[in-house]
Amino acid sequence: MLIDREKAFRELDMPEELFNELLDMFIEQTEPALQILENITGTTNYEEIRKTAHLIQGSAGNLRIEAVQSIAQAIEIGATQKLDIGVIKSNIGKLKSVFEQVKKEVADG
Repeated sequence: MLIDREKAFRELDMPEELFNELLDMFIEQTEPALQILENITGTTNYEEIRKTAHLIQGSAGNLRIEAVQSIAQAIEIGATQKLDIGVIKSNIGKLKSVFEQVKKEVADG
């Protein structure tokens, strides 16, 4: 499981219902952010890539979705260091894949 609900409940000290609402908001906000990442990698706009990845990283970290947080952080660092865009695109592909798994977990409850 990519979402450690027990850890999140314990560390965030919030009821399950609120956590589930936040997960839904995370999904709603992350889908368009991923689309932005896909669209801007063709332009090598490293600053926009960095900002968008940072947004995803922070949101995922707040909800303790560590796999998404880790990949988004790698994208942010890659953009900061202006790595080869192919490396960043590869990480965006990984992020999309993991995000789809998270969406399924959220949908399945």
